[in-house]
Amino acid sequence: MLRNDQIQAALVAYLKSRTNITTEVTHEVEGEDVIEIREDQWQGSDFSYPNIRVRLMPSEPFMAENCKYHRFGVAFQAFSQGESSLEVDRIAGIIGNELHERQFSSNSIAFSLRVSSLIPALRSDLYTWRSECVMQGIASG
Repeated sequence: MLRNDQIQAALVAYLKSRTNITTEVTHEVEGEDVIEIREDQWQGSDFSYPNIRVRLMPSEPFMAENCKYHRFGVAFQAFSQGESSLEVDRIAGIIGNELHERQFSSNSIAFSLRVSSLIPALRSDLYTWRSECVMQGIASG
């Protein structure tokens, strides 16, 4: 059975491998490029905007044709502190275009994802915008 942390880590790793996505959230920090894609509960103190957080929703293991699978939901959340919501809506749309109806492997886990909704930008707090690409998926590994 796959653990939730394994699924989430594999999705973060896959996003970090996609240039169309990383271009949007890579920042130079002390001379090094930092890709701001992390799990949603990351509590570090050093991060920049815009960034992406991966929020895994409940997963459900099941058997099909002698294979073990997990059905799961995931929200790819884009955050920005720009004056406009345009940046986060663009990032969520890029994620949707990169992952919708694609099959891929990451960290020895095979995935198939489908966009279930794109949530338009909302204020997360006084200075921060948040938009989400919500997907349903199947993982096996």
